[in-house]
Amino acid sequence: MVFEKFIIKLRSFLRQEYFDPDVLRALLVTSGLLVPLVVSHALEVPAYGSFAAITAQLLLSARIQTTYPREAFILVFSLIFISLAPFIGTLVGNNIWWAVIAMALIAGISSLAKELGTHGQSLSLCAVIVFLLSLSGPHELETGLYRMVATWCGGIWASMVILFFWPFRPDLPYYTNLALPWELSGNLAALLANSTSKALEEKIQKKEIALRNAINNVLPFLRKNNRRFFYIRRDLLKTVRASSRLGATMLAMFTNLETIYRQNLSGPWLTDLQICFTNASKAAKAVANVLVIGRKKDIEHLKNCISQLVLTTQQLEQHLDTNDLDIVIRLDLHRILILFQSAIHYLEDAHLLLNRIEEKKANSPDELIPVRFQPLSKLLSIHRLFNFRKVPLRHTLRLMLLTSLSIGLFYGFEIPRGYWIALTIMVVLQPDYGTTQQKALQRVTGTTIGAAISTLLLIQPLNTSYYILLIAIFCFAFIYLQQRNYTISVVFVTMMLVAMFEVSGAIDWHYAAYRLFATSLGGILAIMGAFLLWPDWERSQVRSILAKGFLANRDLLLQLQHELTAQTGFHARIIADRRKAEIANLSIADSVVRLQLEPGTKKQKLQIAQNISFHNKRLTRELTSFAALLPSMDTNESYAELILILEQYSQLITDYAEYLKTELLFTNSIPAEPPFPDVKSTLKLSPSHVVSTKTRDQLHMNTGTLKEELIHEQVNKIALTIHDLGKSVQALNALKNI
Repeated sequence: MVFEKFIIKLRSFLRQEYFDPDVLRALLVTSGLLVPLVVSHALEVPAYGSFAAITAQLLLSARIQTTYPREAFILVFSLIFISLAPFIGTLVGNNIWWAVIAMALIAGISSLAKELGTHGQSLSLCAVIVFLLSLSGPHELETGLYRMVATWCGGIWASMVILFFWPFRPDLPYYTNLALPWELSGNLAALLANSTSKALEEKIQKKEIALRNAINNVLPFLRKNNRRFFYIRRDLLKTVRASSRLGATMLAMFTNLETIYRQNLSGPWLTDLQICFTNASKAAKAVANVLVIGRKKDIEHLKNCISQLVLTTQQLEQHLDTNDLDIVIRLDLHRILILFQSAIHYLEDAHLLLNRIEEKKANSPDELIPVRFQPLSKLLSIHRLFNFRKVPLRHTLRLMLLTSLSIGLFYGFEIPRGYWIALTIMVVLQPDYGTTQQKALQRVTGTTIGAAISTLLLIQPLNTSYYILLIAIFCFAFIYLQQRNYTISVVFVTMMLVAMFEVSGAIDWHYAAYRLFATSLGGILAIMGAFLLWPDWERSQVRSILAKGFLANRDLLLQLQHELTAQTGFHARIIADRRKAEIANLSIADSVVRLQLEPGTKKQKLQIAQNISFHNKRLTRELTSFAALLPSMDTNESYAELILILEQYSQLITDYAEYLKTELLFTNSIPAEPPFPDVKSTLKLSPSHVVSTKTRDQLHMNTGTLKEELIHEQVNKIALTIHDLGKSVQALNALKNI
């Protein structure tokens, strides 16, 4: 039994690492760092090993989410730029003015490269680091060439690791990213089946964010100019949309499920409910298996999983009909059953689409339709940044000025290891002041702790093999903790660098002290620059960002009204508007965090902004839950009253956004009463003899009465959330006169 549980956990861990590598990524990055160090030590050229090791480490840590050919193009193009950096640094290192100019140019290009994608920051930082390291002598042409070659070798080694599966599975990144939303939807269903903890809300939010990011990341893979998959692109796009609908349906069940779990009830229906979620999880993951592996038995397994889900939902419905449950719990369970019917429909759609894709693959055309590739300027997207009113370019100018100043201080005062000043500015400086201050404090704190521990490492010299082992441990800890705890990760990266430079060349305890001093000075310069040089204060922008979030939800509500009128169900247009609303919610959340870090922010204003962020995100979720109910609505009904109510509330959201931007107090009262009577409260508060058998029969899952009441209940939730938004906006505007 213990061995079987171990095998199950191991399989679950390996599956998670396959779709979202965490430990494996840390191991790969560590291997990328270690191999060049070991090889350079064996060849007795340790001074050049650090260039290769740092290049390999940062290239492997870059998250490049695209196909293998495009990934190879990005790596080659980036490696050309990165390898030129140490060559230039070596040649200009003996002249302060050329070093300042070169630093400004490299910092500017590196800042712009961040806009190319999530991988841009790691690749640009690599160029900066090897440039700064090469400023130290000797400054001969031959040394510069050797450093450039070492950087190339590290980059080639990292590229070989990244592109290892290209010859064997050329479409692996494509199908893995397509399968990830299904895998995450399966994880979400499994969480709903097994979790009864108080932290369920937080876990659901994390799964929701991960699912949204996965769907956003998969869209570039479905571009029309991908000639390899042009004949199945539409079917693959529909498959991704089905995963989005399935995830939205699972999230829509959460509110009712949380109410049920809170009652601490028991019975065979509860077991059936958990089995339903488990089977839904298995079916979603079976879709992921088909996309990644593509075996016929996986398609058959998917069909069996869907059949099992159908049977368990039928069994749950039978148990509900025979159990004398509280009417409120029955309503929640029937709503979940209706949503399960929609989930089954989306899984069946995926099964049909996957069968169709396999047929098209078997009969794929021999000649592919040629496509016209985009020009390089559009591919790199740099032209969008050249507008001084935008933060990226303003931030780039600020970064160029401060890094140039840091190089001037480094040379002018002959600060030992002074290149850490510029590197700290590159890492710490952000477009806003609050985040810059936070990162500077975290980095200085981590460096202080790391420097103190590193000093102990240098008291007693160790064998090179022990230092390499320590480098491996520190590198793994740094990569693994980087997204979890930035301060602790800086502790490990400081110790890693001390050990690495001990292998590359003898150093003493002063090295850690030099790094601490330079890091502190770089942090101070970054904070001063963010405060004095073209600062962007969040307090002047937060209202506009909040208003955009309101209007994104307004557009989603109008789209729901349109689909309700046209009776088209959970249409792809809803998915698109929902995605825009979720992106707007992320912008609001980031803005509120920046506002919190900004000096002079009133606590009361911050609290209201946080409330608005919460309610707007909740409104998106409630609108998505309403969208999940659309497929179950009777197409013979006109829903004229409901359409009119949705139109009124969409206008109300528009008014709130306008009041938020203009800071005016409301002239009209905020509607507090829900548009429909609450059937749960009515039945629950009535005497027991009032709830007749006929009423219970009318609230059976297959009746139109139940479905209508569930729709009314969801509209009431939307109305309540909009009411809370209005109250928060009114409270925020009232602060203007305080």
